Amino acid sequence: MSFLPDESDYDIRFSDLADEAKLMEWLTDEETRRWYPPSSENDAKMWARNWMGFSRFKASLTAIYKNQPVGVGTLFLMPYIKVSHMCMLYVCVSPAYRRRRVGYSLIKNCKHLAKTRFYLETMHVEVFEGCPVISLLTNHLEFTPLFEQQGYVQFTPGEFRSRLILETRL
Repeated sequence: MSFLPDESDYDIRFSDLADEAKLMEWLTDEETRRWYPPSSENDAKMWARNWMGFSRFKASLTAIYKNQPVGVGTLFLMPYIKVSHMCMLYVCVSPAYRRRRVGYSLIKNCKHLAKTRFYLETMHVEVFEGCPVISLLTNHLEFTPLFEQQGYVQFTPGEFRSRLILETRL
């Protein structure tokens, strides 16, 4: 299996509102949605719309492979001056293209975008305990744990998991 960023048909561009349909498609996948805050399909639709709204500010990137979106990374910019030096990052990759460095590529490019376009100093990522992306963030992308809230999210009745906030300085 090859890494997509090494392929000539791979590119990253600014997201546009048309990418919302693909993001929604990925978020309706049960295995994907379990790692994100929305629990219902309706909540996921509203969340995806909010997520893609940041494309108006050029704060969202879409990974393209063979002219099709395969991943989206978005900087959730803070609206208040006191916290405008930081952002929250969310990334979603098509289930068919995971473990092929699409997420890694999107995060690296989002970090660069945050630093050079928005002059941000800090980036945070929210992940739930057990999420497969934690090791990528901490071992390869210089994120460190900021705090953990135990029992924050209920995955199934009686199964609670921690929410971790990871941070990187830009």
